[in-house]
Amino acid sequence: MFAAASSFFARSNIFQNYNVGGSASIVGSRSSTPAQGSSPNPGALPAPANTPTFFVGPWKVQPGSHKTTNKRVSVWTFDKRSSGLEKMGPTGKDRTFEVLKSEATSLSRLRHPCVLEMVEPLEETRSELIFATEPLLSSLYLSIPNSNNRSPIVELDEVEIQKGILQLCKGLSFLHTSARLIHSNLSPESILITTAGDWKIGGLGLTIPLMHPDGQPTRWEFPTFDGRVMPYIQRSFDYMAPEYALDETLNTASDLYSLGCLIYAVHCKGDPPFKTHGSLGGLRDAAGRPLTGISGLDKDLQAMLNALITRHSTNRLTPSSLPSHPFFSSLPISTLNFLDRSNFAAKSREEKISFMKGLISVLDRFSEGLRVRKILPSLLEEMKDTQLLPYILPNVFAISRVLSPTQFAALVLPSLKPLFAIKDPPLNMLTLLNNVKILQEKTEKPVFLEHVMPLIYNALESEHTIVQEQALKVVPDLCETVDYAEVQGVLFPRVALVFTKTKVLSVKVATLSTFFIMVKTLDQTVLTQKLVPLLSKIRTKEPAVMMATLLVQEAMGFKVDREAVAMAVLPQLWQMAIGPLLNVEQFHQFMGVIKKLGDRVEREHDQFLRDSQRLEDRSAIPVSGAAHNPVGGEVNFENLVGGGDGVTVKPDTVINGSSKGWDEDDVWGSIFSNDETISTPTLSPPPVTQTISLPSTPMASSNLAPRPTVLSRNPLGAKPVSSSSLNTSAFNPTSTTTLNSSIPSLRPPPSNNLFSTSTSTNSYSTPNYNLNIARPLSHSNNSNSVVQPLSTQYGGLSQPMQLIQPSQPTQNPFAAPNYNISLPQSNPIPSFSSPPLQPSKPAPPPFFNPGMSVLAPSKPPQPTWGGTTTNKPNNNDWGDFDPLG
Repeated sequence: MFAAASSFFARSNIFQNYNVGGSASIVGSRSSTPAQGSSPNPGALPAPANTPTFFVGPWKVQPGSHKTTNKRVSVWTFDKRSSGLEKMGPTGKDRTFEVLKSEATSLSRLRHPCVLEMVEPLEETRSELIFATEPLLSSLYLSIPNSNNRSPIVELDEVEIQKGILQLCKGLSFLHTSARLIHSNLSPESILITTAGDWKIGGLGLTIPLMHPDGQPTRWEFPTFDGRVMPYIQRSFDYMAPEYALDETLNTASDLYSLGCLIYAVHCKGDPPFKTHGSLGGLRDAAGRPLTGISGLDKDLQAMLNALITRHSTNRLTPSSLPSHPFFSSLPISTLNFLDRSNFAAKSREEKISFMKGLISVLDRFSEGLRVRKILPSLLEEMKDTQLLPYILPNVFAISRVLSPTQFAALVLPSLKPLFAIKDPPLNMLTLLNNVKILQEKTEKPVFLEHVMPLIYNALESEHTIVQEQALKVVPDLCETVDYAEVQGVLFPRVALVFTKTKVLSVKVATLSTFFIMVKTLDQTVLTQKLVPLLSKIRTKEPAVMMATLLVQEAMGFKVDREAVAMAVLPQLWQMAIGPLLNVEQFHQFMGVIKKLGDRVEREHDQFLRDSQRLEDRSAIPVSGAAHNPVGGEVNFENLVGGGDGVTVKPDTVINGSSKGWDEDDVWGSIFSNDETISTPTLSPPPVTQTISLPSTPMASSNLAPRPTVLSRNPLGAKPVSSSSLNTSAFNPTSTTTLNSSIPSLRPPPSNNLFSTSTSTNSYSTPNYNLNIARPLSHSNNSNSVVQPLSTQYGGLSQPMQLIQPSQPTQNPFAAPNYNISLPQSNPIPSFSSPPLQPSKPAPPPFFNPGMSVLAPSKPPQPTWGGTTTNKPNNNDWGDFDPLG
């Protein structure tokens, strides 16, 4: 517990306020050899969690972020308990602590863009030294191309190297002129590369002031190199100027010699120009020797190295003259120099516009890392000037193509969000519209709908025609990627509003072109209910509009239903086809589309009618009791209910000791059977030879001619009911009909009906009776008399009842015939007591063939009650039977 408490109180303020380290990789250095790990992709801006951990001498540099503000930093720590200190002895330890503390103190005192910036001052605990600086990626020592110690953290190309050298020149100029310091230990390990790709001067633990605080010049100290002490806290003889060791002078030009050796090492795989092995004699031998191994370098670079690595300081270039050397005169370097914050802010707006116009043509000369780390931040900073936006945005989007969606959302999108609502200047909206595809690829769908889609809607409402046309060109691509609800509910209505309100021909044609591409996205309902009526309101005769409409209607004509094509699309196409401004080719295009759509309507509607007819035929109720016909004829009911395999249907169950067969369900037979036993009907129809004579009274001229007498079969094949079962004493018919004794008679009509007719041959169809009465029938003089029921056999009429053919021949043999019965207009209904009238000629038989347009009963023939051989039915035989009901 005491150890845990001591550890807690021993923690520094930096560890309490910052999240330090994490799952970061570790990269080694000259003075320590920890395992090397993976690193982020070259040229990318790493997130804090992805920034590697590396070593700069004894310092362990870890990524960190503030717990509250999330500010990114790099935390430097030195462990006092490291094993290397045990070998140094007390003097070596004290010297190490002195140099490391001096480095941190110098960083806290010196403020310059090219000097490493300290964020949190040095803190010392019992176990470590710790401070925080701006976020770093690596040291130059670990980033030299083709070096044995290189780690794949930063890919340096020639442009980045030139840019970094110029930054070091600025930093050295600051140290020499403003801080009045000599770095005296400039080497690849003392140069740090930030996450922005800038080179910063570090390793300030061995700086030499030119003057003491009391104004006295600093005294020269003899350089030594101790192999028992870590190299980081000693001056490297490989990068030391000759005059410092040989002439015993302190001169700021010594740092330029070190800079020349550093440039040489960067271009030569990390090797210095001369290797002294930490010996003053080796430095003396190398002084004044010509450089070797530079024949393959650029001539300007060779000239610059020869002007820096010299024996005498007076012949060297200075920090102010070095940037003007021809080596730095390339276009990319000039571009970076112009874009530098200190220079660009002083330029006029016209110069900035000209620069931005030309920048996009040279961006491919820069590495991806340099574009992202150096150029992009400068451009985003200049976007505050809205007048420069049309010229800055193309460069920003060109660089953003290499960014991941996460990087784009973190770096670029915050600067773009305020621009989506800006309508002026119109070039700003045009530039954003031209890059909507990049915005869609680099942003998540909710972010795109929330921030980018308002840009499209504002552009559609713009008063500038060119902006509206560009927005309409963007819409088709959005239809394929944006949610359908957004397209149907918001995007399509706004395009339709532009189509309705615009009076500019080019915009009108552009909206039609947009509709043409949107047809494949919108569903049939939207097309039928919204787009078809919208296009039907077009009244212009301009050929451009009509041809654009033709494309939309053609695409839509094969997606909407045939009714909409027939009633809305084709009429409009015909109207446009005969427009006076169309040429012959355009007219033929219209006719080709009209024919294709017409063929579609004809084909689909013909199929629809065929399907409807087939469905109607299948849904018709078949006739029961007919012989089975597999080709679509009549269906045998017995076979149907019996399973269709020849199974004989048994008679009905015997009830109360009586055995009744098929005729039990026959209403004709059951009424007139007088409870006598009726045999089971057979399927073979009996011969029918009966004739029926109608009254001889002439028919009215309005009635049809009498029909020929035909034979009718018994549809159910029932046996005739015996005549002895009929009781003829119950009534006295007024007319008689001559019947063959072998044919059963018609059953009597009920007492509450006026007429009685035979039914159709279809025993399951309800007869359709049409009573054609010229005027109301008059009754007899006796007011108390009631209307007596009539049958087809009546008497006492001055003019007989006339049978009229059905108003329309019945094609279906199973449908009920339509009978029109005409009554006399003048004579009252005769009394049944009148003597019967004998017909002068035979009447048609009671069973007619429907195909011959004659009457045919729907029930099997029953015994007649009008003959002398048949008993008359009594009143109880009638019951409540209603043949018309």
